[in-house]
Amino acid sequence: MKKNQIKVALVALVSMIVLNVSTIGTANAQFSLGLKVAGNAANYIKLTERNFGLEAGVFMRLGQNFFFQPEVNYVLKSSTLKDAVEEISSNVRLKQHYIAVPALLGYHFINNENFKFRLTLGPRFDFKIADNFQDSNWKTGVVQWGAQVGAGIDFWRFALDFNYCFSVDKFQNTSTAVSNNQYQNMFILSLGFKIVK
Repeated sequence: MKKNQIKVALVALVSMIVLNVSTIGTANAQFSLGLKVAGNAANYIKLTERNFGLEAGVFMRLGQNFFFQPEVNYVLKSSTLKDAVEEISSNVRLKQHYIAVPALLGYHFINNENFKFRLTLGPRFDFKIADNFQDSNWKTGVVQWGAQVGAGIDFWRFALDFNYCFSVDKFQNTSTAVSNNQYQNMFILSLGFKIVK
């Protein structure tokens, strides 16, 4: 892992610790722990077409109206390279596997015992563990980082969320400048179940 990627990982870890400590300090903090599954649709802007992928992981929520929600998820991102991109064969399917760590802050606009409505916002760090793209000229970073914003509702122990993620990591071609500004975005629809309510 390169030095700048290690720095990004350390910043992510420190940010999560600071946010967690500050949230724990609030009076009468509520705690939830759950599992989640999700479908996603990801692409690199102007470079790939959106395909469906999958996610699965765990989330924690700490706080009452204002809360901190860190997550750890396995993520499969899938997209298809467009025919119009130079030096790329048509219909090449990109599949990328990540461990994603969002560190979200949120607010419950409705916070009843069996129904909640919330908005969330925070940084997201995706650590690549594998991909299927063999062309050595095309590379993505080991660590993708960006932001995640979303809205969700809780009913009983279930949590339904819709999120949008924007990464500032580029999809780069080392031999040409065709993709210098190709950033990834992704829509996520998830369903969680709170083991600890």
